[in-house]
Amino acid sequence: MVLAQNLRIRLYDGVATKELQCVVGTGEYLLEIHQSDGVIKSYLLPTFAQGRIKVNNSNLQFFQGANLLGQGIKITLIQGAKEDFINWSVPLVSSKVRAYESDFELTVVKGQIQVINHVDLDTYLEGVVSSEGGSGHQKAYYQAQAIISRTYALAYQNRHQKEGYALCDRVHCQAYLHKRSGSALIDSAVYQTHQMVLKDASGKYFPTFFSANCGGQTCPPQDVWNEPISGLYSFVDTFCIHTKQANWQKRIPLTTWLDFLTANYDFPIADSTAMALLQDFQSINRSAFYLHPVYGIPMRDLRQEFKLKSSFFNVVVSGQEVVLSGKGFGHGVGLCQEGAMQMAKKGYNATQILEFYYPGAVVVKDAHSPTKE
Repeated sequence: MVLAQNLRIRLYDGVATKELQCVVGTGEYLLEIHQSDGVIKSYLLPTFAQGRIKVNNSNLQFFQGANLLGQGIKITLIQGAKEDFINWSVPLVSSKVRAYESDFELTVVKGQIQVINHVDLDTYLEGVVSSEGGSGHQKAYYQAQAIISRTYALAYQNRHQKEGYALCDRVHCQAYLHKRSGSALIDSAVYQTHQMVLKDASGKYFPTFFSANCGGQTCPPQDVWNEPISGLYSFVDTFCIHTKQANWQKRIPLTTWLDFLTANYDFPIADSTAMALLQDFQSINRSAFYLHPVYGIPMRDLRQEFKLKSSFFNVVVSGQEVVLSGKGFGHGVGLCQEGAMQMAKKGYNATQILEFYYPGAVVVKDAHSPTKE
């Protein structure tokens, strides 16, 4: 059989995978163990069949219980029918199970098991929309998320070309933490937006960045990535300001805060003016810099160093602590997911949601997006 899907998605990117556990969830899978001399040993794995895959130098070993079924330089698992899936887990790292549909290719890369999911675009998107958006929302939100996630996947499908796959499963690309959740609402939203993408006036894929919550004002891309992105800019978003992740607070020891500022930015703690500013800083209109641009302290650097939910926050000194009162969750560029969810609740359709967050973009059928079989 030939692996004939549309995208190569790396699973467990960034996770130490010396050993994997797999269980066939439904249907059956053809297990192929590819040996270095070109010989391929094949086995049929029925529903509930279990396997354990381990690294052995440059080879992979496939065990069933204590029995070594075989080893080779590559293992492929090919589904018998479209909705067949496998439950995966990394026993040495976590017992949490991830279920994925379609076909799989496993090899050894830098001493770890590299798992590639060969999956068609819309099946992938059902998993992405479920992973990124969760359950319990309106169809209009899911449709909007499906369109921007499809656009993003097609625009960046060569992001990991050098590594031999299209996209990874982390938010670096898009979260793809499991197969479709079983929600008919998500499946139908992906189906009903089939081939729909966002493009700009010149016909290029629109930059469909998104984050969980912008905190009431979207963030200009240059404040995150040091350069502007055409079509994306900062504007007020009142749809998300009363949602779950709209506000947060964190306390940090004052000495820790000052040590970081002085060590990395030569902050003048002996300067009374600078210290006066530090007592009460208000981030008006999503300030790009802390206190004042003259000190050269980007808000994004503070977010990274102190693992903050966003780079949109006020700072007040209270005794021997600095109290950070923040807004939003994520980088804040582009579509605000919680804002889009609220728009859908208020009756806005997917196109209206996308027009609000991506002014100048148009929803079109994409000739490069694969058609349904």
